[in-house]
Amino acid sequence: MRLDLQDCQRKLTQALQQIRDGQAKYTPSGGSGACTVYQVSGGLVIPAGGSATANVYALSGGTSTLVATSATVYNTYAVATTSGKPLTVGANGDGSFTVIGQSC
Repeated sequence: MRLDLQDCQRKLTQALQQIRDGQAKYTPSGGSGACTVYQVSGGLVIPAGGSATANVYALSGGTSTLVATSATVYNTYAVATTSGKPLTVGANGDGSFTVIGQSC
């Protein structure tokens, strides 16, 4: 029984580390005041209350870096997004993103 308990503790520790590793991908880095902006390039139309898949990029210091390929992006707004305008998205912590703004 003791060995079973130790095995369960080991598996739980591994699972928690996997969760932390997954969340770290979407956590801003660079110390105090650092901010990472996530964006989906223009051309993606997501219906009101709908979702779509897209590549998501982190914009930091003028550099654009791919952070997620074919990620689910949710649009919780009451209107559809507009084609040709970049979307600013926020990370949900589970690998998906939610639209938080669109360029005019």
